Amino acid sequence: MLESFITVLLIGFTAGFIFAMPIAGPISILITSNALKGNYKFCIRTALGASIVEFFYVVISVNGIALLFSLYSPLIPYLLIAGSVFLFFVGVKVFKTKITLEEIEKGEELIDGKKVDKQGGMRTGLIINLTNPSLFFGILTSSFLVLSFASSVGLNTGGLDILLEENVNSIQQITGTELKSLESIDSTYNLMQKNPDAEAERSSYTFALSLVYGAALALGGFSWLFILTKLLIKYRNKIKVEFLNILFKSLGIILIGISFYLFYSALRILLS
Repeated sequence: MLESFITVLLIGFTAGFIFAMPIAGPISILITSNALKGNYKFCIRTALGASIVEFFYVVISVNGIALLFSLYSPLIPYLLIAGSVFLFFVGVKVFKTKITLEEIEKGEELIDGKKVDKQGGMRTGLIINLTNPSLFFGILTSSFLVLSFASSVGLNTGGLDILLEENVNSIQQITGTELKSLESIDSTYNLMQKNPDAEAERSSYTFALSLVYGAALALGGFSWLFILTKLLIKYRNKIKVEFLNILFKSLGIILIGISFYLFYSALRILLS
């Protein structure tokens, strides 16, 4: 028993750390832009809020997936719309960001001569991940792949890989496609409600394992975002101001682009 707990703890932390490393996601982009402003506390709070959502997504994906889909699938397009609107305004704010050489040299959290707002961040991380249904499906499938690989090489995962395999297979049978992105959520939304499965009973042992794995994965992701924040703040004064301002505009455009993609995906679901 102890062996399986240690195994899922290490696997979860490693997986969370690696999965968080790409900077193409909205959370990473938002943290990058604020770290380059020197807004340390906002970045940490945002990372913490995002990690909390990831923890609950892992636990739900193992223990309550059938119940979740029956309640969650009708809300998917509306969550996408809410997320797209929120990300759009965040993207516009990042796009408009402009810093000066004096602010960088002083090392203060100043933007356009004003102190950066040190409040907030937690709510931003929570909202962005809660309104991003693709994150849930991504965590489900990636966790299944990681735990299945670990089990195949002889590591004791306590049966979590089997539970996740059952969940992934049930979704693929309903949608008729592999669960990879928002395109597959389109099919899930239309078909899942017609084929609800009874929620299987899970033992307290399995539930405890899912808590450990979820906490480890969330901690791994938070650890990477923490390191990224510290590195960017430490070396931001070595980057030319002109390049920083161009980078802010680029990051803002990417966030706005993601918001349009989420809105387009919501429309596809509603009109299909």
